[in-house]
Amino acid sequence: MSDNKNVYTLADAAQIVYLTEENAKFFKNGDFLGASLTLPDEEGNLKTERFERVWLHRSFPFNMPWEYISVQNKDQEELGLIRKVSELGEGSGAFVKEELLRKYYTPKIIKIKTLKETRGFSFWQVISDAGELSFTLQDTSRSIAKISEDRAFVFDICGNRYEIESLSALDKKSFRKLELYL
Repeated sequence: MSDNKNVYTLADAAQIVYLTEENAKFFKNGDFLGASLTLPDEEGNLKTERFERVWLHRSFPFNMPWEYISVQNKDQEELGLIRKVSELGEGSGAFVKEELLRKYYTPKIIKIKTLKETRGFSFWQVISDAGELSFTLQDTSRSIAKISEDRAFVFDICGNRYEIESLSALDKKSFRKLELYL
């Protein structure tokens, strides 16, 4: 709570615990991300607890990928919120960045080789920063999210994400194949 007894912050209302280098240590536990967190218990006393596995979720995945990261336990209960990954220090910050890059892996589409539609599905063959890829969309117009005037994300039927960093940077043939759906 703030100094004025009648003024509450959003953190007070939501009981948000911010995780920093002082109260959070992240580590690799095999292929998973674990954490040792010092959190207040129900009486408000600080208690350090080790979590063999935690899950990270970006609050603003498109515009603020390294800020406001929700840290959750196996029951999807929020343990705390990372304001900025850079506030975790080098060691923990590197583990968190690695996990976020793995979870939110998004190849960037550089060129659209073919885009064919039939019976409500579109079949894409693209060149990306990860090489040549093929994927399928269902209801193509709804599977493309235009994030800004020049940036878009594509979501395939398997839940994979692809990014077009700059629509204006696409070659003319690629843009013509895509513009119908924007």
